[in-house]
Amino acid sequence: MGCSATCGSSGSSSSSRRDRLKPGVVAILNDDAGKYLFIRRGLTLKRAPGWWCFVGGAVEPGESLVDAMAREVLEEVGLRVAVQDQVHESVSPNGEFQLYWFRTRLEPAGQTPVPSPTEVAEFRWLTVAEGLSLEPILPGLQAWLAGRST
Repeated sequence: MGCSATCGSSGSSSSSRRDRLKPGVVAILNDDAGKYLFIRRGLTLKRAPGWWCFVGGAVEPGESLVDAMAREVLEEVGLRVAVQDQVHESVSPNGEFQLYWFRTRLEPAGQTPVPSPTEVAEFRWLTVAEGLSLEPILPGLQAWLAGRST
C-alpha cells in the first residue's frame, strides 16, 4: 500500500473520519549513513503501481500497528526490524487508509534487502535530497521529505 498524502487538521471531524478509514502503516527505515530505504511499488499492484514510497501496507484484522509494521517490512523487502516510535500520520491518496508512520531500525544490523518481486520493482537507499528527486513519488512522502530538507 505504501505512502500517502498528508493528513489535514486534527479535531473531532478529522478524528471521526480517521475512525472510518482502514489502518495502514509506513516504515521510516534509515541506515547508519543517514540514507532512507525507498521502494518503487510493483508494476502490477492495484494501488499506485510504479510509484516511489517507503515500505508500508494494510493492518490485518486483529493485528497491532507494531506487528503490522514488522510484517510489512519482512514481506516487502525481507528485512527484520525493531519498530520504534510513531512519528507521523497521514491519509492515503485515495482516502481509504489512515497511515501511521513508524521509525524502524534493522535488527539485527547489516541485513541486505531481498525485495518481493510482486510488491517491489526496485529499491534504493537515498538521502532526503536524493529521495525528493524521485519520479513519481507519492505526495505524502514528498511532503514528509520536504519537511526534513530544510
